Amino acid sequence: MVTMSSTRTTIIAAGLLLLTHVAILGTFGNQPLGAVLSDFVQLLLGLLCVLTCVQAFRRSGSVARYFWRWLVVSFLTWMAAQCLGTFIDITSNHSIDFVDDLLFFGAQVPLGMLIFLDPDHESNHFDRLHWLDFLQVCVFLVSVYLYFSHGPGRLTTMSLLGPFGWTRSLAFNLTLIAAFILRGALADSGVVRAFFGRMAAFLVGSAVADSYADFAPNNLQSGTWFDLVWTALLVIPVLIAATWHQEEFPASPPRPAHSFVINQFFPLLYPFFSMLLLVQVAHTHKMLASAILVPSFAALCIRVLVIQHRLAQARETMQFEAAHDALTGLPNRGAIFDVLEKEAQRFKRGGQPFGVIMADIDFFKRINDNYGHPTGDLVLQQVACQLKDTVRSYDSVGRYGGEEFLIITPNCDRDATLASAERLRRSIAELEVPTAFGAIQVRLSLGVVSASNPGDCGCSVLLRRADDALYRAKAHGRNRVEQASEESPPAETFVTPADETLPYPS
Repeated sequence: MVTMSSTRTTIIAAGLLLLTHVAILGTFGNQPLGAVLSDFVQLLLGLLCVLTCVQAFRRSGSVARYFWRWLVVSFLTWMAAQCLGTFIDITSNHSIDFVDDLLFFGAQVPLGMLIFLDPDHESNHFDRLHWLDFLQVCVFLVSVYLYFSHGPGRLTTMSLLGPFGWTRSLAFNLTLIAAFILRGALADSGVVRAFFGRMAAFLVGSAVADSYADFAPNNLQSGTWFDLVWTALLVIPVLIAATWHQEEFPASPPRPAHSFVINQFFPLLYPFFSMLLLVQVAHTHKMLASAILVPSFAALCIRVLVIQHRLAQARETMQFEAAHDALTGLPNRGAIFDVLEKEAQRFKRGGQPFGVIMADIDFFKRINDNYGHPTGDLVLQQVACQLKDTVRSYDSVGRYGGEEFLIITPNCDRDATLASAERLRRSIAELEVPTAFGAIQVRLSLGVVSASNPGDCGCSVLLRRADDALYRAKAHGRNRVEQASEESPPAETFVTPADETLPYPS
């Protein structure tokens, strides 16, 4: 949380630096010492920007931390350029002006990354796709530079409006301003709109200042009055970071479709503008323009493929979750009913028999009452796993509801279904579930029915008969298998052995 004292201290420090700069320019003007001192004051303001952004980063949570991280990178790059510029003013060695200009220009790249991070909907991690976006920003930066170096915009003396010229910094900043305004307009939160609005205002000031400073006829030198404009501009991000309140950054209600469309729109901006600029450059430098366009196109294609892969994974995950029980991982009621319906239809067409087994954990309520629902959930998970491991690979086990399970056994007549049910009963009887209260033994009661008459194999009929058989197993002592009463009794009926005791006290 931002304290009033820290905010006041930061604002006072920025104000003192601004007043100091005014005093330096008023005293020394454009003398060599004045230019060096002017550079040094701006360097201190850049350091203040970094420190306030770091503080805002520490106060922030979720995706907001990545905003401040990119701003820190931007101002650190700017400080490196400012240090080099100060060195140039001290030594009068202008042979490295190109490197200094490149660093100042490159300091805008991290700012260009801000539009890819949606604070209303972004998950709390840095997406690896943002590295592809970073490449697109760099390609756009190179495209702007080439356009003004080898394209129609190479005339740096071309006036845009009075003393303001059409420069590469202006072209890059105008794109960022439009993207920031659009990002703010599409945001759900008013605070998000305010954040992007403030950053857009900062970029507008920077664009106007760059347009004036880089216009050759103005012939600006270090230590002139115009340095105050840069100093005043540096105060803006200091104020934005110093007054940052994390609690004003609320989480918006989830709007997946809205968020997805917006997030996928912004990565198309830079490739689009890069292509427009490189088409102009290609008139005189075809190979160079093609070499720059290839990585942009490749990054865009990779992004599309990755997103399609993620969409396919999300669709598969949703389909799985829609058809499976969250606790046990088994097919849920609807999914196991679909299996039953398919087997019934296949029986009607070809007469292939199948069995239906309804299973219920004995005395499961006592587990929940005596040991708690977490232990009951653990028992359900272990029983589900045991059932799945015991049935054949082409049998289907689903959670029918509560502690009941439904098992479908294709290609099984009455005797085979009874044998499968008894195998399941014995497997569960041997299961001991380790818990914090000790090992719990589990028992299972099962009701069995097999499809024998094509006219009498409706799903509802089979389920009712299996359920009746299950209740009969419960009534006859539990831990046993009973078949549907409408069928003639088998040669052997499976019952609970005399030495097997119930797992829970009565």
